[in-house]
Amino acid sequence: MRKIVAALSMGLILTGATVYASPAAEFERGAVVLEVGGAFNSKVKGQGYMNLDADGDSGYKYSVTAGLSDKFALQYKHGDFKSVYKTVTVPSLGSLTTYAEAEPTDIQLLYKINPNLVLTTGYEHTKISYGRFVESATRSAFHIGLTGTHKIDDKTTLFATILTGKDVDFKEAGVSYKLSPRSAFTVSYAERKVKDMDLKIARVPQTSKVDYTMTGITCMFATRI
Repeated sequence: MRKIVAALSMGLILTGATVYASPAAEFERGAVVLEVGGAFNSKVKGQGYMNLDADGDSGYKYSVTAGLSDKFALQYKHGDFKSVYKTVTVPSLGSLTTYAEAEPTDIQLLYKINPNLVLTTGYEHTKISYGRFVESATRSAFHIGLTGTHKIDDKTTLFATILTGKDVDFKEAGVSYKLSPRSAFTVSYAERKVKDMDLKIARVPQTSKVDYTMTGITCMFATRI
C-alpha cells in the first residue's frame, strides 16, 4: 500500500506542477494561449500515517489562458496521472494489484502588476483515487501568489512562482524560450505541498491523514491559438 500511495502522489507533481503564470501568457483581450506537456525525474515524500519516499511515472497536463485585457487573464488547468500497476500487501485484504490516479484542476485569475510581476489568485481541486481498494480523496483550496520574470534576451526569460493557501503551497523556478512570435518552450523545477490528504482503505474502520511534498522537472510547449 505504501508503494501505491507514493506512486499516486506523484500525480500531483506530474499533473499539478505546471507554470501558473507562465511567461507565455498573453495579456491582451481575446488572446488565447494553449500549453501542453508533462514532467520527469519526479519524486514524492509523505509524512503522517505513512512515511513515504518514491519515484513516479509521467502523465499529461494542459492549460488554457485567455487574455481579458492588458492587465487581466483567466486560466484553466487540468491534468491526469496514472501510476504503474503495483502488487502490495494490505492488512486484512492480503496481496492486491492495482494502480493509482490523480486529477488536479485549477481555475485562476492573473493580474499583471507590471511587466515583470504577475499576481495570481484562484481555486485548486485535486482528486486522488487508488482503484477500488482505497476510497477517492479530494483537496480543494483557494490560493494566492506572485510570479516574477526577468528577460535575459529577446527570446529567453527566467521566472519564479510562489503560491500559498490553506494546506497547499507551490514553488517553481524555470526558463522560457521563445520559439516563434506565437510559441514558446518552458522548462522548470517545481515543489508542491499538499497537507491533510485523506487515506481510507476499504474495510478498515479508520481515516488517516498524510502530508505530501512533491518535486519534479516540468516541460511545457505553449502556442497562441
